[in-house]
This record gives sequence, C-alpha cells and structure tokens, in this order.
Amino acid sequence: MFELSWGELLVVGVVALIILGPRDLVGLFRTLGRFVGKARRMAREFQRAMEDAADEAGVKDVADNLKGVTSPSKAGLDTLNQAAKRFEDWDPAKPSRKAKDIG
Repeated sequence: MFELSWGELLVVGVVALIILGPRDLVGLFRTLGRFVGKARRMAREFQRAMEDAADEAGVKDVADNLKGVTSPSKAGLDTLNQAAKRFEDWDPAKPSRKAKDIG
C-alpha cells in the first residue's frame, strides 16, 4: 500500500522508539494493529458486497457469455490462424512432399 521496504520500516521503528519510548510504543503498535485489522475487514466486506451486487445484477453471467463469444477456439479462428500460419510458412520454391511423391 505505502510500498515501504524493511529497511525503511526499521528506521521508522527506531525513530518511534526514540521519540515515544518503549512503554508508549507498545500501545501505539497495538492501536495501529487494530486499525489495520479494521481497515482490512472493511475492505473485505466492501469487496464481498460489490461481488454480491454484481452477481445479483447478472454481470458474471454476461461476462462468461462474452468470454465464450470472444474465445478464438469457439469462434473457429484457431483453424483459420493455423491455415494462415501454414500459408505464411509456405515456400513455393521448395517442392512439397506430395509433389515429390507424384513426380
């Protein structure tokens, strides 16, 4: 979230230890831990509420249908892409195996 490295957190902890002292630092970390826990719970509840609202609105079904429609394999584009690749790789100067067998 804040993208602090371990070294930066250590510096913040040492500065807090110097400023607040060991007795008050414990209470600060306890309060900070409770705050972070509440924030995480609220974020999880919000995410669940949004997912539930999306499920009720049918967004997931629409998204699944859209994925199925846009899938290259279901649209038959895989075969077309393979044929195009074979055509791009084809060299008219080189005789094919069938031409060798015939001639």
